Amino acid sequence: MERPSVKAIYIIYIIFATYLLTVIFLLQTNSLNIKALLLYISISASLIPLSLPRPNLIVIPVYTIPLFVYPLLSSFSNLDLILTVILSVSAIGLAIFARDLNDISIIPFLISIITFGITYSIVSILLVSSNFYSWDLVLSGITLFIVPVFKAVKKEGAIIAAMVLVLFSQYLIIGPKFNIGDLLTVSMSSVETWTVLFLLASAILISLKARRIVPITYLVLSGLVYLFSSPLLAIFPLQVGSASVSDEGQTLRLDVNVEGNKVNIRFLNPGTVIPVLTVDSSPVKFSCKGKECISLVQATPGKHEVKLCVGNQCVSREVLIRYPVRSPISLDYSVTGNKLQIRVNVAKRVNSLEVRVNNEVVSVLNNGKEYVGEYVLKSAGKYVIEVIGNIKNETITISRELEVKSLNLEIKLRTEPRWPDLIIAAEVYVDGSRSSVDKLLMKVNNEDIAFSNPETGLYTGVITSLEGRTYEIVVEAIKDGIAKTERAKVSISPPSLSSWDPKIWIGKEIYGYDIEGILGVGGTSYVLLGNRESKKYAIKIANVLPSSSGSSTRLGLTTFSDLSKESSKLQEISERANEIVKLYGVYADVNTIREIIEGKTHLYLTNPPAIVMELMRGGTAEDLVKREAVSLSSNWPSVVKIIFINMAKALSAVHRENYVHLDVKPRNIFFSEPPGNTGAEVLNNLLSGKTSVKLGDLGSARRRGERITEYTAEYCPVDQVEDMLLGRGARPDMDVFALGATIYRLINGTPLIPVEVVKDMDGAVDAFLRRGDYRSILEKAKRGYIQTHSSLRLTRFREVEELVRKMTDPDPSKRPSITEILNYLYSI
Repeated sequence: MERPSVKAIYIIYIIFATYLLTVIFLLQTNSLNIKALLLYISISASLIPLSLPRPNLIVIPVYTIPLFVYPLLSSFSNLDLILTVILSVSAIGLAIFARDLNDISIIPFLISIITFGITYSIVSILLVSSNFYSWDLVLSGITLFIVPVFKAVKKEGAIIAAMVLVLFSQYLIIGPKFNIGDLLTVSMSSVETWTVLFLLASAILISLKARRIVPITYLVLSGLVYLFSSPLLAIFPLQVGSASVSDEGQTLRLDVNVEGNKVNIRFLNPGTVIPVLTVDSSPVKFSCKGKECISLVQATPGKHEVKLCVGNQCVSREVLIRYPVRSPISLDYSVTGNKLQIRVNVAKRVNSLEVRVNNEVVSVLNNGKEYVGEYVLKSAGKYVIEVIGNIKNETITISRELEVKSLNLEIKLRTEPRWPDLIIAAEVYVDGSRSSVDKLLMKVNNEDIAFSNPETGLYTGVITSLEGRTYEIVVEAIKDGIAKTERAKVSISPPSLSSWDPKIWIGKEIYGYDIEGILGVGGTSYVLLGNRESKKYAIKIANVLPSSSGSSTRLGLTTFSDLSKESSKLQEISERANEIVKLYGVYADVNTIREIIEGKTHLYLTNPPAIVMELMRGGTAEDLVKREAVSLSSNWPSVVKIIFINMAKALSAVHRENYVHLDVKPRNIFFSEPPGNTGAEVLNNLLSGKTSVKLGDLGSARRRGERITEYTAEYCPVDQVEDMLLGRGARPDMDVFALGATIYRLINGTPLIPVEVVKDMDGAVDAFLRRGDYRSILEKAKRGYIQTHSSLRLTRFREVEELVRKMTDPDPSKRPSITEILNYLYSI
């Protein structure tokens, strides 16, 4: 069974409301006083505009004029007469200018509603003050006036709210403050109860998408009240039901213009259901840009019906195509590339001429023979060219429709060598805009490679080769039958070790660790951030090229083979001492290192000499001493004391196992977490254990007496460089000196060893490598340091000045042991 249409429901409501109004006039006019009669007329009459499916404000004059005009005119005063005229005219104006709330004439509507609001307020005050009506009746009208606004929303909740407003309006009318005489002699209690119950049921029906059943249920309730109670009461449930009569959809807009033998059709696409457009019952195609849709149909002379349907809602227009009359305006066009050339010939004098392409105005110039213009086609698709001319005050419009396919196909091919990867990116442009294509092939050296399409019109592929190669790249794209090929030739080779970029490792895997970033770059190593099973590590990779000069640690070639020799013992030491950065693994294959140095650079990418260490997130003592808010604070000596003790304990553990660290310096003193931004904060974090301080770079350690292969000139004694060049073994007092120089740097803020002495030590090493006279340079370095040491002073923390002086004594035999240092530190 088909549901009744909204129009049928509306007609039934009108018929029944008219019938009830007639019955009241014929049967009960004499039993009602004038106030009750006027009120009943207003209520009954307002039901008619409220039940209109299209939301409107016709209810305002229908309710207001019967109720207020009679009491105003009965006073026979000029003021009341003026108010009556203004009230009636503004109310009727609202009904005219807002007869469809979806299509309001803004300015007349605003004038009418402001005038009506002011007049309605004045009239209400006059009638209430004269005790003719109460405020409840005035507010009841305002409530009814709002109902159409909710109906215009056309949402389930809004329809229910509209019905509640009508019920509230009725409550104001029958409330105890307004006595309408005989109308109240019939009890409203039962009708009110049933109306509220029906309202609850209506809310359920509306939520179940059964909105059309709601007005029918109120129609049935009104009929039952009429049969078993009174015609007076039957109007109230009918009025509540009128608020539920709605067209349930968006008002369809269909504009049709005839231009010669062509029908230009425009409409708005509501976007919920696919529209169906027909001409004489035959479907026609249309194109949409946003919500606005257009179609151009060629038709024979005669009458034609244009019909638009969206779901169950349809709207139609009838058009007449007259027999063709030669137009004084002719249009010609041509397409070149992505340019649309437009030419307009005018046979008569034209007052004005406008050219549009898809509603965009195109500038045209008169060259004496014709009007010419150019439009840049943005993409493939349908275009409608319109020419609107005014000749002798008559507007003449002609239009042409053209369909443009792909105009221009372009490939921008880019290659980015990122050894060992070669990244290929192809951007495809169709008609100047980046666009997808029907087919794309990407070949490298005549072999198809896989590619991805991360963005519209962007295609990327990656090839990987550890060895250097030359690649020929071919990318072919096809769009709308147009093919385009772009070629490129590129060579990729491993970088030299001297120009090595550690970022190459990011995203790669080294010894089972995923490399996520760079933590630091030094003169002899790179420190990478590694991830394994969701845990972070620091991975130190040795720089295989020895430094030619500078103050950073020098690393000899023999160091590579030494890295793995003692790895298990060094790991054991780091596990035992909490003051040493944990060492998890040392990877240094002698043969691999030799091949790397000989030129097999790709091995440096996959198998570099590396040490995996505990990740220390808080930076180094070198970083901390540069923060003046920390190093110049009164808490700094206490912070240095904690660092001093922890480093001494770390060296004690190393020396106890018969090893020498050989690279103690501020840059190798690490904090587990950021220590803080002020001296007090750093001290508190160290004392509480929130931040711990540890000695790092255990990979530089050597067994006591083992040959020395490295040094850091700013922090090592001159005798360490001398012993390294003469092939002598490592001694613990070298660490004592380095720790003393480190503490001096932390307290005074400047290096202990002067720049001149550092240069002399580096110069001696360079001379040794060149087989020159290095001894004289070493002697000069010794003399320079002896002079510096003689004037050693600490600016703060004087309690350890004498200890630091002994630790950095030029004579190794006079330096105290780590145990003696710890005992002294514990005593102060």
